[in-house]
Amino acid sequence: MAKILFQPDNITHDCEDGSALIDICEEVDVSLSFGCTEGTCGVCELTVLDGWENLSKVTDEEKEYLYEEDIANGMRLGCQIKIRRAHTVITWKGVRAK
Repeated sequence: MAKILFQPDNITHDCEDGSALIDICEEVDVSLSFGCTEGTCGVCELTVLDGWENLSKVTDEEKEYLYEEDIANGMRLGCQIKIRRAHTVITWKGVRAK
């Protein structure tokens, strides 16, 4: 069982290992928004504060959209992430309307 903390909303949620973040966000009332859901628009940009190693590998779509330095600083695209195990903490810029 994995656990994710959505820091801006102060919500912690347990999920099955391997769950897609986008699916988790549909289950939980968080303010993280998604656009294209294909890794090309950047609406779901977020920063991993803790637990990077517990997430799926950075996808080709993320490598194409994000700068290397942003990835090195913990930035990911939420639509591309799967929570593999353990505990992860994420945050994002601004709180968007749902």
